[in-house]
Amino acid sequence: MFQFRRKRQRVFAPWAAMRTPYTAPKHTLMENKVCFTVRPGASYANHLEMSGFFCSSIISYGADENGCMRLMRHVVFPQLRLYPNLTHSSLDCNFHGAALLINGEKQAETAEQFVFDGILHVFSHCGALHVERKMFAARMQSACMELLTVENTGDAPVCVSLQNNDRPKLTAAIYGVDRKRYRYGAVLTPEELTLQKGEKGQFCIAYGAVPENAELSNADGAQALCDRAAFLKETADFFIVESPDETINAMARFAKIRACESIYKTKAGLMHSPGGGGYYAALWTNDQCEYINPLFAYLGYPTGVEQAKNCYKLYQKYISPKKALITSIISEGDGIWHGAKDRGDSTMYAYGCARFLLSLGDKETAKAYLQPVRDCLAYTLSKRNADGVIESDSDELENRFESGKANLCTSSLAYDALLSAAYLEEEFGNADAAQKYRSEAEELRKAIESYFGREVDGFATYRYCAEESRLRSWIAIPLTMGITDRAEATTKALLSPALRQNEGLVTRRGEKTFWDRSTLYALRGMFYAGQQESALELLETYSKARLLGEHIPYAVEAFPEGNQAQLSAESGLYLRIFSEGVLGYRPTGFNSFELRPHLPVAWPQFTIRKIWLCGKCADVFVRRSGAHTYAIEIVCDGKTYKASGSEAVFTLQ
Repeated sequence: MFQFRRKRQRVFAPWAAMRTPYTAPKHTLMENKVCFTVRPGASYANHLEMSGFFCSSIISYGADENGCMRLMRHVVFPQLRLYPNLTHSSLDCNFHGAALLINGEKQAETAEQFVFDGILHVFSHCGALHVERKMFAARMQSACMELLTVENTGDAPVCVSLQNNDRPKLTAAIYGVDRKRYRYGAVLTPEELTLQKGEKGQFCIAYGAVPENAELSNADGAQALCDRAAFLKETADFFIVESPDETINAMARFAKIRACESIYKTKAGLMHSPGGGGYYAALWTNDQCEYINPLFAYLGYPTGVEQAKNCYKLYQKYISPKKALITSIISEGDGIWHGAKDRGDSTMYAYGCARFLLSLGDKETAKAYLQPVRDCLAYTLSKRNADGVIESDSDELENRFESGKANLCTSSLAYDALLSAAYLEEEFGNADAAQKYRSEAEELRKAIESYFGREVDGFATYRYCAEESRLRSWIAIPLTMGITDRAEATTKALLSPALRQNEGLVTRRGEKTFWDRSTLYALRGMFYAGQQESALELLETYSKARLLGEHIPYAVEAFPEGNQAQLSAESGLYLRIFSEGVLGYRPTGFNSFELRPHLPVAWPQFTIRKIWLCGKCADVFVRRSGAHTYAIEIVCDGKTYKASGSEAVFTLQ
């Protein structure tokens, strides 16, 4: 049976291309909302991703030089699979939107203001109407919702109607997996209203897609809005970052939304996925196993924790001590992707899973995942070369840049994974295994210094691999793992003009390409390694650029690749700056952890409320007591734990 591939839809509107990587703030922050007011004669554009369990929407929005409103609604339906069933084979649709008609005539709509608070609010006027749109991905429905409140500001009654430009259609059978057909389109409720002077009315549009034998959403906007609001309230109520800088606090609040929303209900269970228009109903060893899953244990977000367990479980059948772990589980679990060969994926799994298990503090859960961690480390250690570092075919950038035969990322992750595995073995009474892992870690640390430690471009830092002669932003990764021998010189290299460009770090000296993940790792590493004074300025300017600059309000994937897509796990990496960077949090057992705080001089105190440590909800307060010492207080289950000094180990009862 011959089948045809459906052409992928354009993800971003042409006018919403992000052509500059960094900008000075152009938005304002008001009461936890990021706002932009349209200015006469100046165009504006942005794109924003929002997700629910059954769809993800990327809204391109803005105004042209004349103030005419622009909207493009790109919606992805991860559970509706297309042929061939690969990574990017989710059904996606671009919806035109419903036109507003006043007394039967279409009129131009002029944009006034755009506001985002977890829901995109678009304010405009159209003839005598003042219009507010609330746009978001439905939490429980396979639809992107657009709720319109229209107010008659004129003197005479008006008849307001919607012209549906997205009448329901069926995809062709040749496009669907197993010749399945899908119904997609917009459902409007109601289609017409008559408004008296000063009166308001409401419309709801649901842009959805479902299997052929199902009905499109009935556009229950009130319930969808309630579901989205409940999710936003839930994320606001845990892992509350309180620094002296409100921009940083606000960026952390928004990061929780993006980090937590991109979880999909699939036939293989919950899957956290990057998003960005192409990466859905799938898992990666870097984005999920390494970046985001350890975070869910101390966010205490139940859906995230359940997803993390499922993620690590789904990978188990591919784990072997004798071969590399696959990179990605795709298509709701029906397929895999391993196109860049061994990226150090076994090491990524071991690093992330071991930290997750320790932070979760649940021995029964850990028992189910301990052997996969062991097997991943066995394979990792089998890849040691004659110099004692870990070889891999590529790295998480998948051959976009030189990674040589052995790269700094894989060996650094392996070092930390060995230490976490030692703590896990101790929790199960396996003292000999724990000691063996610690010995392996110490040998690897020495090999990292011997093999990677070099003077590069005038800095006594690290080379990324033997085949790379230029500075790379990933030289920060040893710092995040507690390898601080070259912390000062590495920090100077990271912040030098060779790598520091405006509000972030380029991937390699002489390049314009950047990946936010390397900047986020660098920030975490600099704080953890005691280079907080140097790190603070970068954290401040980066946070302002992402929250209030040209493209708001999240960390992004890359530039110029991908139009700065707002991939979800990058927001998780932003949050880990505060837990593992500023607080210096490291789990050391199911009931114990280490804190090694590093507060900049400008921060006399720092707090994270409702962070989950060892499976318990706690408030952590750090106050400066000396030049390099702190008073640390933890309030958990009605008990208060106190310590003073530069670091402390806590055991929660």
